[in-house]
Amino acid sequence: MRTSGDLKVQEKRYFTLEEANQCIPELVDEISLLRAIRAQLAGLHAEITPLLEVVSSNGGSKHTAALLNATKRFQEILDRIEARGCHLKGLDPGLVDFPHLRNGKEVYLCWRMGEKSIRYWHEIEDGFEGRQPL
Repeated sequence: MRTSGDLKVQEKRYFTLEEANQCIPELVDEISLLRAIRAQLAGLHAEITPLLEVVSSNGGSKHTAALLNATKRFQEILDRIEARGCHLKGLDPGLVDFPHLRNGKEVYLCWRMGEKSIRYWHEIEDGFEGRQPL
């Protein structure tokens, strides 16, 4: 990563198939954790919304602190995935793209939760619908 003034500029990373496949076990854990945190956030939101309507600003509550903590954990995991160069496209399908050079052209290796390894790729513009077998 290099810096440009105050901004950090992420160097583009291209994955080999082997490198991308090595990321899968950690991604499975991270996506599972993100799903759990999302469920926790939904529950906290349901609990805190009525409280916010009744209570004036009193410096916060345990619900607010839990909501902020869960949100922070969620963002930290997303940042960790992004910092590795992976592109999380959706939690419910558990869809992740990995930038890859195929015959000198930039494409994505494509993986979805439940798949043991990466078996598909697609053009940058095509997305999931354009997946093709490797």
